[in-house]
Order: sequence, then C-alpha cells, then structure tokens
Amino acid sequence: MNSRFQEKRTLFQWINMMIPYIYTIGILLILVWMATSSLIIGISTWQENPKAFFLQEIEVDNSNTVQTVQETAFSLIIKPFVESNFNQVIFRGLFLLFIWFLLFLIIPVAFKRLKRFKFLNLEFEVDNIEQAAIETVEISGTKAKLMAYFTGDDASGRTLEFLFRSAIDFKEVLEYFLEETQIGYKNQPINGAFSFAVYTGDTPEKFVDLIDESKETGEAVVFNRTDDLNVWKKNYLIYYFAYDNLEFTTVIESFTYSFDIIDKYLFELLHKTIAKNIENIEYMVALTNSESIENQ
Repeated sequence: MNSRFQEKRTLFQWINMMIPYIYTIGILLILVWMATSSLIIGISTWQENPKAFFLQEIEVDNSNTVQTVQETAFSLIIKPFVESNFNQVIFRGLFLLFIWFLLFLIIPVAFKRLKRFKFLNLEFEVDNIEQAAIETVEISGTKAKLMAYFTGDDASGRTLEFLFRSAIDFKEVLEYFLEETQIGYKNQPINGAFSFAVYTGDTPEKFVDLIDESKETGEAVVFNRTDDLNVWKKNYLIYYFAYDNLEFTTVIESFTYSFDIIDKYLFELLHKTIAKNIENIEYMVALTNSESIENQ
C-alpha cells in the first residue's frame, strides 16, 4: 500500500505561469487590431477614392489667403499626417504596446528576487545579495538541525513507540518522520512544501530510470525541472532503500522547491538512521526476552 501526501499548487505559481501567455496574447491582440483597422481603412479608401489610397489629399481653403509660413507648413505637413485615420491607428497601437510593455516589466518584480530594477526614471529596490546569503545560511542551519534530530535520542524514543510484538514496521516509522520533515520544510526559513510517497511494490513507470540510478549508486537521486514557471512539472528526489529483505522507494516531489545536495544527504541519513534504530531496539527487545526466558 502506497501513502501519498499531496502538495497543492499555489496561486503565485499559476500567476507566474500565466504571465508569459497573457503577455503574448495581449501583444497579438494589439497587432491584430492594428492590422484589421488598417485593412478596413484601406478597403474603404480604395472604394471611395483609389488615388487617395497612395497619396494623402490636401484640402486647400481659399477663404483665407493670408497665412504665415509657419501656418502653411503646419497645414501642408503636420495636420494631414496627424488627421490621417491610418496614422491614428498606428499611434494608438504603439501607445497600447508601450503601456503593455511597461505593465509587464513592473508586474514580475513582485514575484522575482532582484537586487535592483530600473526602467526610465523608475527604480525599485527588491532584495539584495547579502540578504540572500543570510537566508541560505539559515536554510542550511535548519536542515542541519533536522539531521541532528534524526540521529539523536529523541528520534530513537519516537521509534521505540512503534514497537509492536517485538518488531517495528520500517515503513510506518519512515512515514512518520517524513511527515515531521514535511512540516519542518514547509515553515520558515526553508519554505519548501513537498509531497511524498513510499512504495513497497510496483512504482510508477515514469520513475523507473531514476530508481534504477538510485539502485546502482546507492544514493538518492535529484531531478529538478529546468523551467521553474512550469506548474505542470515537478522537482523530484528519489531514494531506493533495501531493509530486512524488503525494497522501499521513497519519492519526494514538489512544485515550488528545488532539491539540493543537502536534501539528498538528509533523506539518505533519515532512512539509514531509522534502520539502525530499529535494529538496535529489536536486538535489545530480543535480548531482554531471551534473558527473561532463561530466568524462568
């Protein structure tokens, strides 16, 4: 029987994934509008006056014969250019594209870790390298505390609680500590929500290659997706572990968290420590039972 603890996709993941598509669709809509409007104006102009399709006609007002050179230049050059329906479509389209570009330059700042973002005279301070370094140290320290907990007396005491009829179910203990690790990862400073499954029989076909690699190397295998914005793919940490003539495959998966080498060592240590604690406890129970029988 396989156990699964599902991690849900966050709202910000969906937003991050949809932003490029919305951005592209918006540009295409603006370009389609410009092309359609220009085509309609061109057809209308061709039907009414084919000559005007190629040359802008200039209307001369004979009622006012006294004009300055500046007024004449404006009337002959600037005014027809601005009043042209075709040019107005172009200007409106370029303006909409500028607003669209600006909007999607600012929005990603809310979802990305940047030291400084500057556009024209606008400058945004988001995050800095020093803060990122501090967070990395805090995350590593939290994982080190988890490792110390796994190898400490408290974890041994927790394992002893699963003793039933002189034996302990390895999978049951493993799932318990995976749940505790899941809670620890979800909180600050790691913020690494994940789901897990422990397989004792058949495993999903998509994991076969990673499981085989874990069997050959005897180590956990990490597979992180290349596109962090793709919410349909996950990051995986897979570890094959044999204990008491049984085969266990632990699959750790996450939509948001990318696994690193410390995670790899942490989950390896968890499996090996549980196995060692169970062996020690069962040995002590068996030794105690044999002494009791001898005393009788």
